Amino acid sequence: MLKIWSNGTYEATLHRVINNSPKYRVCVAYFYEPNFDTLVEPLEMCVEKSGGARLNQKAVYGEHLVNKVKNNFVP
Repeated sequence: MLKIWSNGTYEATLHRVINNSPKYRVCVAYFYEPNFDTLVEPLEMCVEKSGGARLNQKAVYGEHLVNKVKNNFVP
């Protein structure tokens, strides 16, 4: 979603954390979601910063999320 809102300025980083230390580590994830029926599109200020071109398509958040889950977790 941030990629769409930022018109491609920010992208999700692929990552995996491996703890090779004998010390105990804690990770706290924070997720923020719009309503399922929210239309997500590039913010105008981000479009202007990229020269006026819309680099990403609009998406309905719920449809986007369902497609992500299907692509990542359904064989």
